[in-house]
Amino acid sequence: MAETKTDKNGLPLPAIALAVWAAVLFVAFLSNRGSDMGQIGKLFENLGGGPLAGGGIVDSVVGALVAGAIAVAWFGTGNLIVSFLPSTRRSEDHSHVLEFAAKTAVGAAVWSLVWFFLGVVGLYSRPVAVAALLLGVVLGALAFRRVREAKAESRRPERAAVFDKVVLALIAVPLVLSFIASLAPPTAKDTLLYHFALPKAWIAQGGNAFIEGNIASYLALGTEMHSVWAMLLGAPVGDRAGEAAAGATVWIFFPLLLAAIFGWAREIGVSRRWSLLAVLMVASVPSVYHVAASAYIDVALALYVTVAVYALSRWWRTLELGWLILIAVFLGAALSMKLTTVVVIAAFGLIILLRVRKAKEKEPDGVAKIFAGGFAALVLAGVIASPWYLRTWQQTGSPVFPFYLSIWNAEAPGWDVERSNLFQAMNSQYGRVTNSAADHVLAPWNVSVKAQPEEARFFDGVLGVSFLIGLPILIFALWKGFKDADEGVRVPVLIGAGVAGIVFLFWLFSSMQLRYLLPILPLLAIGIASAVEAIASKRTPLYMAAKYSISIAAIFGLLTAFAWFLQKAPLRVVLGGETRDQYLARNLDHYPYYQYLNTSTAPNARVWLINMRRDTYTLDRPVFSDYLFEDWTLRQLVWESRNVQELKAKAAAMNVQYMLARHDFLFDYDRSTLVDDAKPRVENEVKLRMAREFILDKANTVRADEKFSLVKLF
Repeated sequence: MAETKTDKNGLPLPAIALAVWAAVLFVAFLSNRGSDMGQIGKLFENLGGGPLAGGGIVDSVVGALVAGAIAVAWFGTGNLIVSFLPSTRRSEDHSHVLEFAAKTAVGAAVWSLVWFFLGVVGLYSRPVAVAALLLGVVLGALAFRRVREAKAESRRPERAAVFDKVVLALIAVPLVLSFIASLAPPTAKDTLLYHFALPKAWIAQGGNAFIEGNIASYLALGTEMHSVWAMLLGAPVGDRAGEAAAGATVWIFFPLLLAAIFGWAREIGVSRRWSLLAVLMVASVPSVYHVAASAYIDVALALYVTVAVYALSRWWRTLELGWLILIAVFLGAALSMKLTTVVVIAAFGLIILLRVRKAKEKEPDGVAKIFAGGFAALVLAGVIASPWYLRTWQQTGSPVFPFYLSIWNAEAPGWDVERSNLFQAMNSQYGRVTNSAADHVLAPWNVSVKAQPEEARFFDGVLGVSFLIGLPILIFALWKGFKDADEGVRVPVLIGAGVAGIVFLFWLFSSMQLRYLLPILPLLAIGIASAVEAIASKRTPLYMAAKYSISIAAIFGLLTAFAWFLQKAPLRVVLGGETRDQYLARNLDHYPYYQYLNTSTAPNARVWLINMRRDTYTLDRPVFSDYLFEDWTLRQLVWESRNVQELKAKAAAMNVQYMLARHDFLFDYDRSTLVDDAKPRVENEVKLRMAREFILDKANTVRADEKFSLVKLF
């Protein structure tokens, strides 16, 4: 129906319009990729520089095996839990792939909660980790034995054409690259600050008590519980094996997410080809690669949101209690990872109200039961996640600490209302390309075309243009294409689009950080795949235009991710041809200073870190470091001191033996965070000179360069 209008040559106008739109997006996207995709030819050089393999490969192999065993434990536990749930009726085209992903997600949620409570009672130890793994693996073996005879899909499989095989190969590219990178020593900022730093510290102290100076330890950290487990299991071989195991374990959420997307698309009747294309759309997003490769939590969050929306769509049709329980488990697991899940929960609440409204028309006697059951599931999700928030509430006075202190008063060492407000202001700067109202109107274009990694103004990531190509098709299908579709197709797409729309609107008026959008990408991908088949028959011009446009866009995304892989070049360190120290020195400019401190200072020497990329993971010494605003204490001391001697005396009172600072911007009046705009320039310049004398203290400098300075304070 969308292809009735044609131009003078007989080509359908919608197909021409889509092709032109895609071409414009390709040109715009490529024009912004000079720093990564445009450098691929040169970046290949990073793969060389020494032997490819060596003895260190043992650590990577052990890490991968540990991660695989944990995944088996997740599935076995999830399979057992689901077997006790009230009946959840299977659809006619039930997908075993989706069922496997959902059960594994249930098991991961359960084990995350188990490891939280083990940490509360101080049982982070290797014997406990081994015992837990043995139990999980036994459950996994029993579960696999029961499902061994099941086919990959319930329906008769479709013949895989050459195009489908190419798409499958493209999907494998980011999976393989991110898996290799996940086994390498971590270099991503948040991983160095808390995703790995906190599990390392918790293992050292035997439990998950709050870590002094690391405000992130007050967050909900459900995914990090798996890193604790993996590190404990891998550590007997070596610390390197432990961190490889942790990275690979968090990476497992990536293939699980892709399996869930494929299975759900197949279950609602999408062809094998477009189910694979839906998977490719998500897999090819460069920021998805980065998250999976870096032990960030956003892919795991995307998995839980995806299967929660699936459970909601199944409940909408069947009203079965089992689906409500699964909604609670999945949303509870998501809320145990990130507070922003409350937006998804709010979206679920609106959809439940719509289901109640529908019941008033057709099932008036069941309205109260539907309302109570739906919202009870949301309450239960809060209960499942509550241990994290109750723990923080008890320690600080607020369950949402360190956020919103101006609304809900709370306190903890190293944080206050001023820093909380600055944190919110900092987050609000993401996506401010023009710093005007146009940022909201142009956000879909900007986030697809202009986004850049490591730049807050440009969303701190890269999305690619696949979704912007498919979005007009989805919108048109929602307007017309799904009206006559079967409810089994229409309901999941409408619910998915509704949740995605609500989350996007919240994102638009809060922190436009690209990673916060990842949980809705699977919903949009499935919707777009369904929309194409709803409005365009196979082999028609619009169908072909959509197929090739989205595929080409995905290839551009894969090339960007490949460039990022080459920038870090983790292959040699994973295969053992490069040592951990060599790899970190290549990728972290401050690491040689950490290496010196790790090898040339006393084990109890305390180090004051200033603007050191928030890295508390790779330094094996006690540290003092301000959270996020890393020169906060320095700024305070500088403005409280009358001269450099007084400043040194105040620093000595902090009980730190060394100070390591990044100073390349600190003394530049126009860029320095030490400058107080409310003070006269003359006074600011005096304070900058004082800070320079203190940080570049020639008499006590251990080593320094144009960027860093390591000083022995006493």
